[in-house]
Amino acid sequence: MVEHRPYCGIAEAVENVKVAPKIWRLTLYTPEIATAAKPGQFVNIRASSQHDPLLRRPFSLNRIDRAKGTISVLYRVVGRGTELISLFRLGEKVDLIGPLGKGFATSHPRQNSLFVAGGMGIAPFFPLAEILLADKATITCLYGVRCADDLAEVSHLETIGVKVVTASEDGCGHYHGQVTDLLAATLRQEDFSLGFACGPHAMLSATKDLCLAAKLPLQVSLESIMACGLGLCLGCTCPKSNGEDYWHICTDGPVLWAEEVDFAWKR
Repeated sequence: MVEHRPYCGIAEAVENVKVAPKIWRLTLYTPEIATAAKPGQFVNIRASSQHDPLLRRPFSLNRIDRAKGTISVLYRVVGRGTELISLFRLGEKVDLIGPLGKGFATSHPRQNSLFVAGGMGIAPFFPLAEILLADKATITCLYGVRCADDLAEVSHLETIGVKVVTASEDGCGHYHGQVTDLLAATLRQEDFSLGFACGPHAMLSATKDLCLAAKLPLQVSLESIMACGLGLCLGCTCPKSNGEDYWHICTDGPVLWAEEVDFAWKR
């Protein structure tokens, strides 16, 4: 099987809109990436034509529209790089590489799928949901945030048929508490065929433990700084569960089976 080579070039910004107080969605016209992209993959975007900031920023694919030749990324403004990206205007030329990494495996039984998202970990789930729903799967999404200002994507996911249950630290969601506590309660009440998770490291670690105990196969999308996105700089390694070797998150992942990852590496 011939592996697709990522596109490295220029895309045109067709939309850059604020969807929450500090969360934006950038849509780019790039048929080369849209045609090849799969849910769970990512793109590396250069925030400026100058050398400051020097490194590209990695973003999960939040929308993939092959018919229109566009992809979108969902991002939070947290520093200089994302602040500059929030200033991209209609028609602006954006330097990027993608699609990168390995996405979600969708060939496994997934008739009743479970999503677990923490914060910006909600970003890669919309294109995954589209594929699963087209195959008549049912999806429950457990979505944890700190406060109402952090919520994004809820109405969009619900519109296409995903059941979304929110957990929040400030009590604004359906469940007052952490999403992993909501997950534990949900797994006691319902059986699922396949799980998918994306979010902070501690959340993924706890999600892995809960899903293993429930014998629920789980794929995790790992969050990491990926300077090159091509496996060259070795800045995004994480240990395999065998305790001997390492994954390169940008090329072996960002999606891996949870049992393959040793989450003790950041504890």
